[in-house]
Amino acid sequence: MTIGTLIYLLIVLAGFLISVFCLQYGTVAVVGALLVIPFFMIFFLILLRVHISAEVECKNPVAEKDSLEKPGRATITLSLENTSKWLPVTKGIAWVRYRNFFSGESGKMKVRFSVDNGKRRSRRIVVVMKHCGNVSIRVDKVKIYDYLNIFAAKVGKNYEVQDVLVMPPLTEVYLGKTRWYNETNEDSDRFSLYKKGDDPSEIFDIRDFKDGDRFQQIHWKLSSKTGHYMVKEGSLPLAKAVHIFIDLSAKDADEADLLIQGVYSVAMEFLSQGVPQHFIWYDNVNELIQEQLIEQEEELFWMFEDLFQCHTTKDPQELLKAYIEWESGKVKESGLYLTVSDHDVTELEGLEVNELQIMDLRRDGDTYEE
Repeated sequence: MTIGTLIYLLIVLAGFLISVFCLQYGTVAVVGALLVIPFFMIFFLILLRVHISAEVECKNPVAEKDSLEKPGRATITLSLENTSKWLPVTKGIAWVRYRNFFSGESGKMKVRFSVDNGKRRSRRIVVVMKHCGNVSIRVDKVKIYDYLNIFAAKVGKNYEVQDVLVMPPLTEVYLGKTRWYNETNEDSDRFSLYKKGDDPSEIFDIRDFKDGDRFQQIHWKLSSKTGHYMVKEGSLPLAKAVHIFIDLSAKDADEADLLIQGVYSVAMEFLSQGVPQHFIWYDNVNELIQEQLIEQEEELFWMFEDLFQCHTTKDPQELLKAYIEWESGKVKESGLYLTVSDHDVTELEGLEVNELQIMDLRRDGDTYEE
């Protein structure tokens, strides 16, 4: 029952009382009209319900904040189509719920809309988020109303949840080129699965001999078995991935935003130089160490979707303790440790990284290089 229904019932009751005390033709006719009008409203509403459809979509799954202090705007679209030639929808309401699991922000809102007859309309639903994270937006229900707001009818059901990444703005970072950017990939232990190269230490494919093939490429053992020359194709070395630890300890949501900005900026800087990254963090929701290799920007946003399913922690030793238990004994050549908490290299020796650089992302200025 809507507020319009209650108001209309009060009007009918008042009209009925007036007609009782004033037994005149006019008052009785008014009461009769008041009793008949709802049937017309129901009829019109049924016609509208048959001719209207709704769907929810997200046209931009990533919303970048203008600055770290300003809120982000996660936007989805409610598309409505009214195929009726004569009847417009003058009032409709969509009930929306949203939640940012990473920051803990959540809320509800109502979105009003109208649709002209024979038209299609897209209604933008904007959710303002103060902090970064993966915002899940759900349209719980959509209702349309008759022309007197007496009755309402639901349109559609089970709308798909839309996820929008609210990301911080990029900040300029300077990373030591001689330390992190390999000029050559000769010492790499990673090879392409799709392209051949010139590295003879790893065989990409074996094929029949062709004119122009080098003598050194012949696979003598296999050639003797097949009775004709076979050659080995070398593999294409890939750039060595930089190991990056993400420490999710932060005292509040503002520090968490600063951490995410640093991770995002460092990752994009490496991607711009063609350097893959091996991200490592502790998932305190599922109680396991998460590791993801990032070589493309799209993969980076997938990584953030998983990262935002975790909670921040007040314990700056959480990642260290979990990683030691998870992968004790596996030594890495070098790595970055991104944090907004106080650490020194000696306390992080348990990570078993020969050359570990700590980046405290709370520092003033844009330079994070030691």
